[in-house]
Amino acid sequence: MEKKTYDMVIIGAGPAGLSAAVTARARAKNVIILGSQKMSIKLEKAPHVDNYLGLPGITGKELAEKFFEHCQRMEVEFTWEKVSNIYQVKDGFQVMTDKNNIYHGRTILITTGVSTTQTLPKEKEMVGKGVSYCATCDGMFYQDKRVAVLGFTAEGEEEANFLADICSHVYYIHTYRGAGNLKDNIEIISERPKSIVGEEKVTGVELGTKVLEVDGVFIAREAVPVEELLPGLEIEDKFIKVDKEMVTNIPGVFAAGDCTGKPYQISKSVGEGQIAALSAAKYIESQV
Repeated sequence: MEKKTYDMVIIGAGPAGLSAAVTARARAKNVIILGSQKMSIKLEKAPHVDNYLGLPGITGKELAEKFFEHCQRMEVEFTWEKVSNIYQVKDGFQVMTDKNNIYHGRTILITTGVSTTQTLPKEKEMVGKGVSYCATCDGMFYQDKRVAVLGFTAEGEEEANFLADICSHVYYIHTYRGAGNLKDNIEIISERPKSIVGEEKVTGVELGTKVLEVDGVFIAREAVPVEELLPGLEIEDKFIKVDKEMVTNIPGVFAAGDCTGKPYQISKSVGEGQIAALSAAKYIESQV
């Protein structure tokens, strides 16, 4: 069965991503949004939004619902999966998710927001040398080995349970309250990780009181650092570098919203999402 090709694969379901999707559909482009079902946690938790033009006093939750309803009316396709890798191919891009599904897009729009969790010391240096962000993608490389799963969100529990059937020992190190639903053969540790340990490859995880010796480390956050999703993407001051048209340094890749820098405002994200979609549409039409 031939896989469907989308004009735009939008990564992130916050205001920038939803705005981009509505604009793309208005230009008769087929799009899919890959993101969290929680959409924008910051927006939904806002008790009042007083600076969004035309809707004074609206709650963040109400505004998020209106954004989503607009997307539904425009028949935007959603899938609640987390992106683990983006690959450039001859006719566009392939996006792999944590469910081992692959989505093919002519263009990519990155609207992931910003992560509130800082990367660990030596984390970036050890990517591909023992650090991974996707257990279903890389778990088989650690068959019968010792691994640690760093759970900054509850999604890490699913990763740990998957690895528990493959690895000789799984540590689950969580930084949130109430870790549960874990298999009996997983060792649970409630301690914040300090650093990844290793030189040529990962050899352990440093905690506050000790070092756990492991062969691999799987990290579960709200979002994978964008520079790890798409190697070669230019980052400046921790943000994706774009021009005024939301164009990145990689042809066919656009970015919008908080991931492009401050100010972290809903109206900025919505406006940039619209610009990114228009730029992506123009790019697609130039390739015909």
